[in-house]
Order: sequence, then structure tokens, then C-alpha cells
Amino acid sequence: MGDAVDSLAKVPDGSINTVVTSPPYWAVRDYGHDGQLGLEAEVDDYVDRLVKIFREVHRTLADDGSVWLNIGDSYFGKTITVNGRPPRTGWKRNKQLTLVPFRVALALQEDGWWVRNTAVWHKTNAMPASMRDRLTNSWEPVFLLTKSDRYYFDLDSIRVPHKTSDEVERKRAESGSAKGKAQDRPELRQWLNSPRHRATIDGIKEVERRPNAPEAVELAGYLRGALKEKKKSIGWVAEQLGLPFERTRHYFRTDKIGSRLPPPEVWEQLKELLDLDTQYDEAMAVELGDNVFRNHPKGRNPGDVLRIPVAASSSNHFAVMPRQLAEFALKATLPKNGSCLDPFMGSGTSGRVARQLGGRFVGVDVNADYMTEYLVDSGIISPDTETLW
Repeated sequence: MGDAVDSLAKVPDGSINTVVTSPPYWAVRDYGHDGQLGLEAEVDDYVDRLVKIFREVHRTLADDGSVWLNIGDSYFGKTITVNGRPPRTGWKRNKQLTLVPFRVALALQEDGWWVRNTAVWHKTNAMPASMRDRLTNSWEPVFLLTKSDRYYFDLDSIRVPHKTSDEVERKRAESGSAKGKAQDRPELRQWLNSPRHRATIDGIKEVERRPNAPEAVELAGYLRGALKEKKKSIGWVAEQLGLPFERTRHYFRTDKIGSRLPPPEVWEQLKELLDLDTQYDEAMAVELGDNVFRNHPKGRNPGDVLRIPVAASSSNHFAVMPRQLAEFALKATLPKNGSCLDPFMGSGTSGRVARQLGGRFVGVDVNADYMTEYLVDSGIISPDTETLW
């Protein structure tokens, strides 16, 4: 129990696999503790405190670890005057949405974190608003932060069932009775180029594909290295291939917008021209298959809109993290027997879910009653245990 920075200093480096947390929001609620987060006079002070806390979180996190950070927004309720008049511009004016979550995310990004997702927590049972000049707030951002661009993420554990069956599409294509959107409308056929449309409009065809091909920018970097070693130019390669320079240079571009994988026949020519080794032979191997789109056997990616109801509050806990939100986050980022941290644990939802999933939990909070209640409810201590704090 105690201040987040001081308490986190006791946690060993790299010992945490994932963090699921929701700190006190700025200027929303007074929890009755001296020095608590959220009652800073200025938003900048609130952001700075969170950045400092998350530097400690960063230290405790494993190299492949991740953080789920939920922060709600608030409205500026003061009127700041300049020479006796309210400012005409800027956000520090009455009724302005402060955009605190995004100020925090940008500050953390500048401090070294990767911001991988801004998921939308859609509150399906959000309270209606009494205001008449704006919309009801029915969502909050949940940021997925990581220490690097490579991290543990179990997408299969959070996939959701597909809405369309592969078998239905295959039967339509094989029967020849498909009523595609472009039937009798040849001018539309060129636009309907998805694999599923190709199967239902044109029937099943044999196609070549490279399911294990690397990212185009990765291969481009490899090709550039080989080109430098060969002491040749992209223009020379284009001449040898008999292709336009503009087309050829895309195979050597290391930016995502302009980079392209060479077609199988061009790849084979490049291997010979640049004396390439066997590093990418397996990845660039071509296999034959049909052009029917196949759903992932374990379901589809759930996307970044999480439709989860708000959890009921109690006399002790004003803002409780929904169990469903913690389950979603932890299933994706808590490895088997892994450890979860919540530096603002409150009611301890993230800890309860982490332990239920077979993980370990480290929780921090300034409120001794919250900590004791969690330990008692979790069966870690008995209700008659003398105070620990």
C-alpha cells in the first residue's frame, strides 16, 4: 500500500508481463486521500505525474510486456480570465472537453512507449445525460501500450465467431448458381476483387499464393543490402529484368506506402541477378490453391470496439473496472503463469481475473481499506487479521 512510484520501486526489473489499470480520472472524484492522483490544479501536472509513474511501470515490465490503460475524459469547469476577460481561444474555457486521455497517451508516446491501439470501451448501459447541448458520453478509450514493436499477444484467445460460413460460399461457387453482385453487370466486375467475390462470381479457380511471405519493407531492406554488395543500381536491375524503373524500384523501397513484394517470377530473377542466399527461400515459396476466401478457423479478430456494460458501483468503490474488460485484456496479454500489475488497483478486478486465469498479481493503492478488502475477498488473509498497514 502507498504511493504508486514508491511502491513500484520495490518491484524487480522486468518481472511483470502485463498491466491492466484505470487510474483516477482528472478532476472527477475526490477519494479523500492526501496527495491522491486526479486532484491536480492543472492537467499538465496530472499528465506529468502519470508519466513518472509509468516510467516505473516501464522498468518493471518484461521486454515483451504490455499495458492496457483506461482513462476517462472530463470537461473543463473553470473560466480563466485574461485581462479580466475569458480567453477567446484555447481549451481552458468552461465546457471544453479536456481530451485528457489523449494528452496522456501522447506524453507516454513521447516518453518511449509504443501506442498500439486505442480501443473503444462502448458502455452499453451508459447513464443518460441531462445536458441539452451535447451528446451523452457512452465510451472511453483503452490504450494498448508496449515497450517495443515486438510483444506477447494471444489474438486467438479473444477471437469471436464468424458471421458467414465458408461452407455456404463454397457450395454457392461449386453449384454454379451464385448470384453475384456483378451478374449481368460487367462494368462492376473489376471492382469486386475480394477473394470471396471472385469465388462467387467467377467460380473456383486455381491460384498461386505465398502465405508465409515477409513484409514488403523487410524484403526490400534485404534486397537493398544485396544490391549494395553487388555494387549495382536499381536502374541496372530494371534493365536486366526488362521492366520499367518505376515498377522495379518498388521492390527496393523500405517505406510501407511504396514497398511491394516482387511477383514469383521476378523474385526468381532477382535471386539470380543479385546472387541471393537461401534466407527467404522458404518464406517466398509459392503454393497452389483455390481462390475461395477462408475464415480463420478460430474466429475473427474482435476489432477495437469493446461493447461492455459498466460495472455496478458500491459504497466502497465508486468506479469499478468491469470484469469483462479485464478478462478481454488479460486473455490477450497474460502468458501462462504470468504476472499482472495494477498500480491503481481499487477494487482489484484485474487481480481477481488474473488469478482466476492462473496468473500472479501485484496491486498498489493508496487506500488501505481497498487493499484489505481485496486480500480478504481473495482468501489471502482472514477477516479477523490485524491491520497490515
